[in-house]
This record gives sequence, structure tokens and C-alpha cells, in this order.
Amino acid sequence: MKPKSTLPFFLALICFLLSSHQSYSQETKTPELYLDPIFKVDYGDATADKPQSKSWTNKHGQWLIVGDKDGPKLLKKDAVGWISQSKVNQTLKGLPPRADVLSKDDETHMVLVDECALTVVKLTYAPATKQYEHQWKVNLPIPKQCNSIETATITQDSKNQFWVSADMNENIMVWHSLNGQDWSNPFTLADDINADDISLIVGLKGQVSVIWSNQNTQSIMEKIHHDGDAFDQWSQPIIVQQGDNNADDHLNATVFENGEMILVTKNSVDNMNQPQFVLRERDIEGNWTNIPYENLTQQRSPSRPIINHVASGKIFEIHAVRNREDNLYFISVNEIIKENDNWQFRELIQLKTNILGKNGDVTSSKASFLPDEPKLIFFSDEMGNIYSFDLGTLL
Repeated sequence: MKPKSTLPFFLALICFLLSSHQSYSQETKTPELYLDPIFKVDYGDATADKPQSKSWTNKHGQWLIVGDKDGPKLLKKDAVGWISQSKVNQTLKGLPPRADVLSKDDETHMVLVDECALTVVKLTYAPATKQYEHQWKVNLPIPKQCNSIETATITQDSKNQFWVSADMNENIMVWHSLNGQDWSNPFTLADDINADDISLIVGLKGQVSVIWSNQNTQSIMEKIHHDGDAFDQWSQPIIVQQGDNNADDHLNATVFENGEMILVTKNSVDNMNQPQFVLRERDIEGNWTNIPYENLTQQRSPSRPIINHVASGKIFEIHAVRNREDNLYFISVNEIIKENDNWQFRELIQLKTNILGKNGDVTSSKASFLPDEPKLIFFSDEMGNIYSFDLGTLL
């Protein structure tokens, strides 16, 4: 009797194995989500710059400041979407478009940035009208020899005094105010940086930290001011890390409830299969630990990282990625997990749009996310579209 062929059995087995592998690959692939714009302005990259925070959430709602052709725009989320706050926006017309926002209770201070111009504005929420109202604006004193300012950030110390830091030409400068309205002349913290470098100012427990990049010396640097000291009394320069092309003008930070800080930066290594970013942890004693992450690959070119966290909870890192194969962009949302001295980075979702051009410049709040509130991030494209995503949907 002719033996029964085993070929159908092996073909079926091969098909089963192939289908199982395909199913496994699909299950482990990072989810993708295509977003529609929440708002449009006549200004490209309206959520820039890299160290700045532009959104906040309080008991009155969710708010966002974006750049526009005729000045910054305040938006509020309501039941139908994000709505321009036309009354207060009239008072912001003609002011520098790029903002860093510091919001506390019903008061919001922002530093607005343009070429050789810094303006601080105070807005106060009025419960009677349920709107923010313009209180005042003041131009910070800028030296006559200014050629350019790329970006600026603002903070407040434990004495309720205000500080602004900015790059100007090849210098890192700070301004100080007792009340937010009357500002000192700038004080120079560093005078040897590259024209492409920037700074970031952060309020810590009992002190203010200014961090900057120095591509000339391949360094990330820091200086500390102790609250209550004279405004021009700063520490000696602290080297966070030096050498190996580890500096670039991408800085963003989050401060934890215990006073620790995490800074995320881009380096200038730009070598295939080598990390593009460095996570820099500062403990409460001021000691730094540097952890490289996120490789440049044949498929992915990462850039412009930001970081924030849920109070006493998860840490989120978000950055832009250019797909090197099709030259399209997306936003990579990641969870950072620290176990003892080990750090893990896990991509949670890729946020995509239907445009063919560049998008990025992710921003969020200066404050940490509260567990029972929306955890919003924003980004923009070069055509003026603004996008939003709630990280809380991932929890």
C-alpha cells in the first residue's frame, strides 16, 4: 500500500508557525495613533522652544500658550475644543511670540522671547469673568551689543523672587526680580559658549539652578544660587559632564517632590547605533548621574526630548523622531522606570499626523502632573497646526 503523504501536515505546521510569529510581532509593535489638530495659527512650530513649558492645569481648566504671527495666543479647553481667549489675546498683540510659562494658583507669569527682546507678562484669573486678565507687561533690560537670543525660561524661588535665564550672543545671562515686575540688569553666568547653546533655569528646594550647554567645551554646565543670597552671588561652575561630544542645545527638566531633578538632553555624537540622548539625574545633594539612551539608527533619528512626571508616580519622556526611511515625523512617548540603579526606557505609543512635513517641539507643564488631572502634552508642525495628547490615557 502506498504510504500516506506527510506534506500537508508539514505545510500546515509551517503556516501555523509563520502565523504565530506574525501575531507575536504585531502584539509587540508600538501602538500608533493619528491625531487631528486641536487649533491652527499662522506661525510654524508654535510650541517651540526646547526648554520651555507652555501649558498648565488648575481648578479653572486646562490652558496653553502658543506662538502666532501677531503675538502669543492663550487657549483654553472647553466642551467643544480649544478656544482662543480673545480678550486677553488682544493685550498680547505685537509681543514676542515664544513663551515660557510659570503658573501658580490664580497667577501666571510668562517670559516672551524674540530676537534681542524679553518681555515678562503677568496674567491673573478673574473668577467673575472666568477669564485670565492682563495685569502688566515689562521689557527686560537687554544690552546694546545683543545680536541674538534663542530662548529663555522663568522660575520663582522659595522667597517668591523671580528669575529669568537666557542665552545672548555667546553668553548665559540671568535677570532677577523681587516682585516679577521690576527687573535687574542681566548678570553674566558664562561668557564662553557657542552661539548655538542655550540655558534652562529651574527652582529647587532652597536654591535656583541654571543649566546650560557649551558645545565649545563639549560640556553640560550648572551654577547654583541659594535663595536669599545677593542676586549676583552664584556658585562656581559645576561640570555635569564634559567631553565625548555630549553637548547640544536641547535641554528639558522635571523636579520631583523630594527635590531631585531629571534633565534630558541631546548630545552631538550623531553616530549610527550610538545614543543621541542623555538622562541626567541630580540628587538632593547636587550630585549628577548621566545615563545615555535612545540610539540613532538606520530607521530613527530622535531629537528634542522633554520630560515630566506624575506626582509620586510615573515618569514620561517624549521626543520627536524623523523616520529616516520615509522622512516622516512622529512623536515617541516613553515611560522611564528606575529600579535601584537600573534605568529602563519603554516606548508606549507613537503619535502621528497626516501631514508630510516636520512636526515636533513637544511641550507640557512646568509643574508635575497631578494624579486626578489631565496629563497633557502638545506639539506642532511647520504649518501652524497644534496637536494634543493626554498621557493619562496610557495609565
